[in-house]
Amino acid sequence: MAAHETTAHALARIFHLLALNPEDQIRIRQEVTEAQAEGDLTYDKLMALPYLDAVVRESMRLSVNLSTTEILI
Repeated sequence: MAAHETTAHALARIFHLLALNPEDQIRIRQEVTEAQAEGDLTYDKLMALPYLDAVVRESMRLSVNLSTTEILI
């Protein structure tokens, strides 16, 4: 199972940041709930959620791991 630890760490970081920022957690929940009201949450629907995308990208930006940094140097 390649990359399962990386995925778990990324999700943990996202959940931690959302726990520290409840207003963002509420906003994401609203966005996902509205998308789900239109039917099943497909991959394409999730990829089209702009605030969810922004939070994931920002958490990844804030959590650059050491191995990535070492590769860039």
